[in-house]
Amino acid sequence: MPGDRRIGVAMDFSQSSKRALQWAIDNLLDKGDTLLVIHVKHHGAHDAAKLLSANGGVPLIPLTEFRVPELMKKYDVEIDPEVLDILDTASRQKEVSFSFLSPSYRKSTYP
Repeated sequence: MPGDRRIGVAMDFSQSSKRALQWAIDNLLDKGDTLLVIHVKHHGAHDAAKLLSANGGVPLIPLTEFRVPELMKKYDVEIDPEVLDILDTASRQKEVSFSFLSPSYRKSTYP
């Protein structure tokens, strides 16, 4: 049912993952849906798994925090202006919400 769905897209900020994000927005999202952008890191996958278990899981980062460089540092994610533009445009045009999942979150560093 439209508006009740959560759709996930893996994102490493490469051009191909940006195209996949745009495809998901254009072809899968309906008004009221939620898109979960899952941050994928190519290096340190084993370390990220340890962080997940130590911190009790992966945080959901709201789009509003994704815009603030100081807040994103605690999630160990570089802000990508092109991705922000894609998400902002989709948010306005399709009336959908977004959350960003980052397995790199270091809870012990930021209370």
